[in-house]
Amino acid sequence: MNYKKTIILTACTAIMLQACNQSAKTEDQGTSTISADTVLSESAAGGHKNKAAKLKPEESLFIEKAAVGGLMEVEIGNLTLQKTKIDQVKDFAKRMIKDHTQANNELQTLASGMGIKLPDALPSAEQSHLAGMKQMMGNEYDQNYMDMMVNDHAKTIDLFNGASRFDNPELKSFALKMLPVLQEHNRTALKLDSLVKLKNRGPKGDDLPNVDKKHKN
Repeated sequence: MNYKKTIILTACTAIMLQACNQSAKTEDQGTSTISADTVLSESAAGGHKNKAAKLKPEESLFIEKAAVGGLMEVEIGNLTLQKTKIDQVKDFAKRMIKDHTQANNELQTLASGMGIKLPDALPSAEQSHLAGMKQMMGNEYDQNYMDMMVNDHAKTIDLFNGASRFDNPELKSFALKMLPVLQEHNRTALKLDSLVKLKNRGPKGDDLPNVDKKHKN
């Protein structure tokens, strides 16, 4: 009788040990999977941080200035569609909205890949400028808008020329791609600026067309 009990007890113990080992094995596998996912996630996040950390100060500044400038172009373009009565100026504003929205989206993709968050609203200085433009009407608005487009695109071309010499290949490629577009914007802005000034020229003819030879092309 004692012999039978010993055999039964031994068998039960073996079954219990096997079940425990299987459970531990399953738990180990589950822990391993979660750990791998966590490492992958942390590795990806670390990759973004490393990319951002490797940016030079001038590269980070370029991203910030390009983002703010692009937002402003779209905002002021939408305002111009409401304000201007000149078809050529309206067409120009539509092109600014289209081209700069596309550029903004491309820059957003680049920045996200580097772990950088772009501003989603204009800084206070740009908001103040926009608020001032909203108070203008008719010829005053058209002339200020076109003056702004000439000056801003001249500065933006200089900014992107600098970026075209960056070591960062993604930012360099983005700048080189955008430069011909910005130069065409500037050429059109110069022509329209002169047109608006001629249209609003006083009787003495002392309001001459604006020509910026430095940024003519």
